[in-house]
Amino acid sequence: MFGNKVENDGVTFTIFSTDLNEIELCIYSDINKIPLSKYYLKRGMNSNGNVFFKKVIEAKENQFYTWGVNYEGEFYYLIDPYAHEVVQNDRGKYFNKITKLEDVLVKRPNIPWNETIIYEMHVGNFSKSPTAKVNAPATFSSIIEKIPYFKLLGVTTIELLPVFLWYRDTIKRINPFTGFPPQDIWGYNSINFFSLDPMYIQDKKNPRDEFKQFVDIMHRNDLEVILDVVYNHTGEGGHGGSVFNFKPLANDVYYRMLGPYYANCSGTGNTLNTSHAVVQEMIIDSLRYWVKEMGVDGFRFDLASILAQDESGNWIEHSLLRRISQDPILSHVKLISESWDAKGAYNVGFMPKPFHEWSDIFRNNIRRFIKGDSGLISAVATCIVGKEIAHNMPNACMPIHYITAHDGFTLWDLVSYNEKHNMTNGEDNMDGSNNNCSWNSGIEGETTDAKINSLRLSRLKSGIALLIFSRGVPMITMGDEGARTQKGNNNAFCQDNELSWLNWERTEKFKDVFEFMAKAISLRKSMKWYVKDEGPTWHGTRLNSPDWSFESRSLAWSIQEANFSVYFVSNNYSEDLAFEVPIPRSSWEIYITSNKGSFTYNSYIAQPFSFTVLIDRF
Repeated sequence: MFGNKVENDGVTFTIFSTDLNEIELCIYSDINKIPLSKYYLKRGMNSNGNVFFKKVIEAKENQFYTWGVNYEGEFYYLIDPYAHEVVQNDRGKYFNKITKLEDVLVKRPNIPWNETIIYEMHVGNFSKSPTAKVNAPATFSSIIEKIPYFKLLGVTTIELLPVFLWYRDTIKRINPFTGFPPQDIWGYNSINFFSLDPMYIQDKKNPRDEFKQFVDIMHRNDLEVILDVVYNHTGEGGHGGSVFNFKPLANDVYYRMLGPYYANCSGTGNTLNTSHAVVQEMIIDSLRYWVKEMGVDGFRFDLASILAQDESGNWIEHSLLRRISQDPILSHVKLISESWDAKGAYNVGFMPKPFHEWSDIFRNNIRRFIKGDSGLISAVATCIVGKEIAHNMPNACMPIHYITAHDGFTLWDLVSYNEKHNMTNGEDNMDGSNNNCSWNSGIEGETTDAKINSLRLSRLKSGIALLIFSRGVPMITMGDEGARTQKGNNNAFCQDNELSWLNWERTEKFKDVFEFMAKAISLRKSMKWYVKDEGPTWHGTRLNSPDWSFESRSLAWSIQEANFSVYFVSNNYSEDLAFEVPIPRSSWEIYITSNKGSFTYNSYIAQPFSFTVLIDRF
């Protein structure tokens, strides 16, 4: 057990290091005053192998401690890799808080995967705008205030972008518009895997209690909480980067090295050496802590391929991911993987059960389909039945379906921009993906042209419908239910302003989008088809005759439920199409539509770039 352990007769402090021969341990009652006591731990005298330890009788829970070390000619106070709370004093010096674990039994909603609707969100951006009208903007408490909003929308699971303590100043370039370097506000540069970043906390003295209360309240409202976690790299960067803990303690253990150089499989300067036993134990301990102590319901693993690689970056079967999948605790919470890395590894379909994988296959096919591209009908149909991964990997779990995520265009921007517009990031528009599969619907950016805005709304709603009504686990990105825009910025990691904040007035303006999504989710929840292993009946403009040709850009399908039938019509041509509909047992009604068509005797006339759901209730 690394970190600190509170006992009846004091506190034992333990830390791992291969590279240091002496470590200074200081105990504090006040982080702005001198230490109460100071100890020098020497290798061989105060260590077993590479584990330094010291029992301090006078130390108590809720006091603070530091590890001081000499590294490359400078003296550093380190963040304990196992600290459960980390604070800074007035001069920015980090202190580790002495904490005691409770390991309480958590009552969870335990929502089955086939009933799960994920809402991916950034804690700060969700409520930082004054339009949110919350008592505690940009905190976990603000999420609690919006529980009625989540319930009305119908989502079941809130996925939070990283909330671990992170380093904001990883970018040294100057933004020409502000005169300052951009700061990371997404949180993807962790410097400790056990402590919360104070950014989202109201009660700075009791961050863990506040977070646990937040999770408990979400659970009592039948909402799950899962965390986006980054165990593939840290905020220390590579050579010339910052120093917080891992580099001085055991550089060659914690980081994957290529000779004297840091491997950069994450695209951020370093890569955690997740094939090393010490690193694996730290990550397993971290995950268990967040489940057992903090009550979370699962994790989404950023660049998860790195966690399944050896020190050379090659895929291995007996990896950290395999350990997580077989862990007696972790295998029973929700596990989601982003199954690739930044150096080119692509392992979609290879993750061990029970991992559910992000489906970029779904994302790209649906983006192109609502854009009107040809040659996609068979692939789209495969996505609709959730077999785009399992088609090649029969043992794959139900995929995580998404069209947008935190990185990339919002859904509104996907139908409003042909190109990314990232100049305000200060990187000369070189950052962010160039492969967006987007179409601006006729004009680049915002416009008052009613015809173009109508087309954009129809295409946006078509995307929502295809996401919700496909047999996968839908992931909605914060604000897409209200046509949120970032004005074409597809990499807003450094935009702590109105560009990335959720504008609740805009959500109200586009409340028809919210209502469309909520009705779609409600219908999905009422349908047994999503728990059955059977296909729909496919159609084209003629019943039972789908057009699988290369030029086809339309598709229809029907599903029979116990007391109603559902007929889905998707037309991504630039002209009206007449779709034959079956003879109803009662009558066909339009349940939702992105652009209302009309009925003839035995057909439904679908508008261009539209999606319609017809229901026959009996």
